[in-house]
Amino acid sequence: MATPATGVLMLSVALGLGYFWILPRPKTALRAVWKTLPVVLLALYALLVGAPNLLIVALLLGAAGDGFLAFDGARAFVGGLVAFLLSHLVYAAVMAPLGISGLVFAEAWRPIAGLLLLVHTLVIVALIRRQVGRLFPAILAYVAVFLLVGWMGLRIGNPWVAVGTAIFILSDTLLALRRFRWGPDHRYDHAAAYAVWGTYYAAQLILTVTLSEA
Repeated sequence: MATPATGVLMLSVALGLGYFWILPRPKTALRAVWKTLPVVLLALYALLVGAPNLLIVALLLGAAGDGFLAFDGARAFVGGLVAFLLSHLVYAAVMAPLGISGLVFAEAWRPIAGLLLLVHTLVIVALIRRQVGRLFPAILAYVAVFLLVGWMGLRIGNPWVAVGTAIFILSDTLLALRRFRWGPDHRYDHAAAYAVWGTYYAAQLILTVTLSEA
């Protein structure tokens, strides 16, 4: 028998998939609300299953970031950047007590993944460094926090946490390339817009379910 929490999770997934339909439409208030609802519902699911309060806060901050990024303009982008920076800091606080000492070096794939994450991040920063202008310090702060979250995910026993953070980083990578490297007229931009949402929502879904059970 389905529980209320299961129903909320299924509705979140349905709206998350449905956003692919509305994604190419004009950036209206309706589109912004639709974009935020799937993650708001993930926060409600976390509340219903008794997940840590900090996880709920991280998800709500992510939803706020979605709302900002649903619109164009520098202020909207900075608002989204700040919201997601705070969300990642809270995710780090959620993951910190779940880490297992010595686990990273107990399984060979974990330190390799951590090194690849560092190299990937440095490459992306180098690619967009000239285009970000005055936002460079803020971008560096954001990258540092996300590196922290990625590495903390590698310290948790459930490998799906690391998968979730890796997909989240992929989503942010595509978003950064779209905004600072490619531009709206680039041949990859249209497909990348769908990839950003798909990877972002998948990451939030994976992290919600795995961290709720931790």
